Amino acid sequence: MPRTKKRDPEATRRAILRAAAKLFVDRGFAATSMTEIARGAHVTKSLIHHHFGSKEELWAEVKRKLLAHYAEQQVDVYQSATPGGETLRKSVETLFEFLRDNPDFVRLSGWVDLEKKQGLAGMAYPELVSTGLELVEEEQAAGNIRADLEPRHVIAALVSLCSHWFRARREFDSMYEGDVSTWDGSYLEAICKILEGGVRGPGQGAAGDPRRAGAVAAKR
Repeated sequence: MPRTKKRDPEATRRAILRAAAKLFVDRGFAATSMTEIARGAHVTKSLIHHHFGSKEELWAEVKRKLLAHYAEQQVDVYQSATPGGETLRKSVETLFEFLRDNPDFVRLSGWVDLEKKQGLAGMAYPELVSTGLELVEEEQAAGNIRADLEPRHVIAALVSLCSHWFRARREFDSMYEGDVSTWDGSYLEAICKILEGGVRGPGQGAAGDPRRAGAVAAKR
């Protein structure tokens, strides 16, 4: 009698995740069917449901898988945190470099803006956000970050500055007169300079800082 091939659950999960990731990245959530994922993974739909439940849960797991290494890197950044604002800069650099090196995740995130399906934009690693908020609050308490800023706005603004660059930088080709991707490093440095010193020039005063603004006004 022919020998029955032994099933490997982990190999099956990996095959499903690979097939789902490719289809989700290329087509988005709505245009990808469980039948296509099953065909790409060479499994039955029932096996997909067994391992991941619904298509929404599979999407969430694909997102977690794509973010796994980045999450580990950010945890390392937070665990080695030192006062003075350098940790926040390193966190921004880690995010930027991850997005630069992982266009599939950038494309997957872009689909979230186009899909009408609710729940696709859930945070894969909410603990990273809560830790980031704690970091901002600690830096505010130490006087390294302006205290009049809502910590959530700080995180959202920095993430947006990084993510939008990779989602929409083709729109800037004419402004940069060439391949805008060659400006990645310069753009990252600009983000960090804005983070650390704002966009105002020396002596221009700073919104929310009455001492500097007053000093400038007194000189006029």
